[in-house]
Amino acid sequence: MSEERKAAERLVLRLLGLALTFAVLRWVLPEVWDKLSPFIIAIPIAAALQPVIRFLQKKLKLKRSPASLIPVLLLLFVFLGLLTWLFTFGIGQVTRIVNHSGDLITETVSSVRQALNNVLTSIGASTSPGIEQWIRDAVTDAIKRLSQWGTGVGERLVSFSISLAASMPYCIIYISFLTIGLYFISKNYDDIRSYLPGGKRRRQDSTTTQLTNSTLKSLFGYLRVQGTFALIVWIVSWIYLTLFGFSYAGITALFCGVMELVPMIGSGVPYIVMAVVQFLLGNTRFGILLLVLTLGLQLLRRVLEPKLMADRIGITPLQSLIGMFVGLRYGGIIGLIGGPVLMSVLVGAFKGGLFASTFRDFHLISAWMKNRLK
Repeated sequence: MSEERKAAERLVLRLLGLALTFAVLRWVLPEVWDKLSPFIIAIPIAAALQPVIRFLQKKLKLKRSPASLIPVLLLLFVFLGLLTWLFTFGIGQVTRIVNHSGDLITETVSSVRQALNNVLTSIGASTSPGIEQWIRDAVTDAIKRLSQWGTGVGERLVSFSISLAASMPYCIIYISFLTIGLYFISKNYDDIRSYLPGGKRRRQDSTTTQLTNSTLKSLFGYLRVQGTFALIVWIVSWIYLTLFGFSYAGITALFCGVMELVPMIGSGVPYIVMAVVQFLLGNTRFGILLLVLTLGLQLLRRVLEPKLMADRIGITPLQSLIGMFVGLRYGGIIGLIGGPVLMSVLVGAFKGGLFASTFRDFHLISAWMKNRLK
């Protein structure tokens, strides 16, 4: 068999493997996550608990079982305490918004109306009455839609609170399985770890192992970076807005913290919009305070992000930006978030020479076709 035919067969097999991988990611993986997610989540948590377990075994002379049980129970108590606090905070904020939803919508609509009237008044002298009336009609229709949207948000918040309360029994069952699974995985972690990528029972130089390691490193690194910034935005914003007397400081900070998880948007967009509205309302002080907060958060992110991105997912800011845009074009918001992770995997694969044999096969076939066409 000629080398060209062998190269062609290898390329066909790689394409079939790529199609199979896509099918697994598209249909099999979601089902596996749905049925086994507590135990999948328990694996990285068990890995993080291993230093504590080894410390208890070494210093307190405990056997493996109690040394595994103690940190699992402590983690469970901490998690339940944090969950209770978040649940109480969320319900309190939702209840406050629902109880004052009418006033909140009225205040928001009035503020928007006043801000737009100020703008129309300033430009009214330079426009014809017909154009000004058309703008006012459009503004009135927009405010009407805003009121309807606000009412719908209040209703959805109530529905969310009811659904959250109704899901509590399932959450308790889920946490129970997660805790029990975490204990058994922590107890037998060394044996389980040997079958995972990088374990002693896996080939360290295999393509699958290297790609898996690169993917996991990129995914957890990216999530850690985004989660770190979101937490910083939430806490700093909450303290800052509370100190300067902003209304609904808690829910505003939480919303902007969540928005920080969305790349290329972040907390800057909602804060800038709020600052513009404050300026249009004549509240110069609040507008300046919001801009100062936005500037401080953006400077902090710009200083820390390149270093954290390079350390955590191993790509440059430009490569991360390209991954974001391509992911946005193909997968929307989900693609925007996952794009840098896939870019990191591709960069790691190229640096590791995982595609070198494929490129050699392409070169061999292209040279053979070139010679045939002469």
